[in-house]
Amino acid sequence: MTSRALLMRAAVRGERLVYRVAGLPVALRMLFRRRSLVPADVIRTAFALAYWQPGWDNVADIAAAILLSPIVLLGGAAWFTIRNGSAIRRREHKAVARQFVEQLRYYFTDGVLSPWYYIFRLHQDPGHPETYLQRFETKTGIYPLLRRGVRTELNDKKIFADYCLERGVPCVPYLFHVVPGGSIGSLPDCDLFVKPASGRGGRGAERWDRVSSGQFSGSDGRQLDSARLADHLNARAKDCPILVQRRVEPHPDLADLTSGALPTVRVTTCLNERGDPEIVGAVFRMAIGKNRTVDNLHAGGIAAGVDHSSGRLSSASNLGMDAKLGWLDRHPDTGAQITGRRIPLWEETTRLAINAHRSFADRVLIGWDIAITGREPVIVEGNSSPDLDIIQRFGPPVCTSRLGDLLAWHLLDRGFTSYRKLTSATPAKAA
Repeated sequence: MTSRALLMRAAVRGERLVYRVAGLPVALRMLFRRRSLVPADVIRTAFALAYWQPGWDNVADIAAAILLSPIVLLGGAAWFTIRNGSAIRRREHKAVARQFVEQLRYYFTDGVLSPWYYIFRLHQDPGHPETYLQRFETKTGIYPLLRRGVRTELNDKKIFADYCLERGVPCVPYLFHVVPGGSIGSLPDCDLFVKPASGRGGRGAERWDRVSSGQFSGSDGRQLDSARLADHLNARAKDCPILVQRRVEPHPDLADLTSGALPTVRVTTCLNERGDPEIVGAVFRMAIGKNRTVDNLHAGGIAAGVDHSSGRLSSASNLGMDAKLGWLDRHPDTGAQITGRRIPLWEETTRLAINAHRSFADRVLIGWDIAITGREPVIVEGNSSPDLDIIQRFGPPVCTSRLGDLLAWHLLDRGFTSYRKLTSATPAKAA
């Protein structure tokens, strides 16, 4: 096993343990809570059943979570308070000590770890923390339940692109799929974008701009001719397969909303009670600073919420774990207006997301990354486990939204909760 594979396995294991720590108070509370058909209760009942499932691996994870919880809780609260406390105190006049205490309280009441205290702006308006759906409840809880029986592929970017092209779904095609031991040969004389065939968060992506015939410049400043760039990409593929694509240019009306990387819309769709896709969330992502490769929030980008009906943008911010940036009405590099701006080709973009989901109808929930070019919107990727942190930072909590109703309905319909005698009722009616 390569060192990269070992690091990835360790990262997955560490993430799983963090989710176990976060989920412990919620899973414990659901053992004694009087259950109802309110969407939050339905979703968390399903999560608790998944959390307490039998098995030695599961028991070991829970035991580790119990032992690690004081360290994770206190260490995380201290770190994020040091990082963000002063900025929040200046903007919102909330004492740093109070922020620290609130983080501890929200963990014990709702399983909210420190990053999400700032992501969900609980320092600003505590409201009802229990209405937010958190990563530990989705990634290791309800998402695996909802994916049972799924056959279509989203995680392998080559298979996904081939599947879309075969069905006439507009997506970004690839020029080369390079596997370990493979070879590209000659490269086309155009701007290129390179990414791992499987991966997330924009990690491992590279941008290579054509500066003259047969000459390319990387986003890190390197200059390579065509032959040396091909050698570099072939060497990269020894660790994991990569896709090489023509670099896509944004719509001219969006060019001033980025520091250079292609801006994309994350449109989240969910099957409704009739099996038809609905749009349940939309966020427009933009690169800032020196990042000219990807617009992902986990790579330091910013985003703005998108009104589903009009395509107009809200104010923008980063993911929130670093509170210094705050909320912006204009792009910090270009000065271009963000708040109130309407995305071009918005109707075509929403239609693309809905029609694309129909080609993946065995999946309940999909997050589509869509690039809007000067001619049409095209799908960049589909995400099988879309990050709901982004939706909830720029919109309402999931458990108070249409998405919460639909997730609860699917869990009831598939019998993944203990409400088996009540599956004829829907959360929407109960609410």
